[in-house]
Amino acid sequence: MTTQQIKEIDSKCLNDYLATLPHTDHRFFVTAVVRACGEGIKRKTFYNWKAGCCCIPSFCKKEIERIAGCVVFPKELYVTDRDVDTSCGKA
Repeated sequence: MTTQQIKEIDSKCLNDYLATLPHTDHRFFVTAVVRACGEGIKRKTFYNWKAGCCCIPSFCKKEIERIAGCVVFPKELYVTDRDVDTSCGKA
């Protein structure tokens, strides 16, 4: 799976979950996730995940699911560097 595919799927899963929340609760969820993920993860980073601009690290996916109280991301999306095709289509 390419990095771009992972970003798209991560974003879709996160947005699908956020769609189940009342709109007024989004900011509370974002705040909880940012706090739980720790240093280096800012609100801007969360919104980049939401927009599909970057991959969500596996440790952050675990925190998102812990806070959500349900499975948000399929387990096959918990990737390591070995799972990502970084060749950019080069043979």
